[in-house]
Amino acid sequence: MIDPYFNNVELLADDYRKIAVCESSLNPRAVNPSGKYRGMFQFDMRSWTWVGGSGDPSTASIAEQYKRARILVSRQGFNSAFNQCAKKMEVK
Repeated sequence: MIDPYFNNVELLADDYRKIAVCESSLNPRAVNPSGKYRGMFQFDMRSWTWVGGSGDPSTASIAEQYKRARILVSRQGFNSAFNQCAKKMEVK
């Protein structure tokens, strides 16, 4: 059974969808093996709180993660915020 949160991934703008595919395979509950990077956009806790997030990014709604990713990109641009994935997925 597919988790219903994936239905909301369709609402992501194309560039953000590309980043989320690269970062987490579109999984908003993703946690990397070290536990440092969390959620669909693989935030570390410092970045997450810097853009106004609270709690664990991997337990936040897709809308909340998307909102925080947009703030991060508005402050840093895709290439700085998501350096490896922006290059790999050809996002500018």
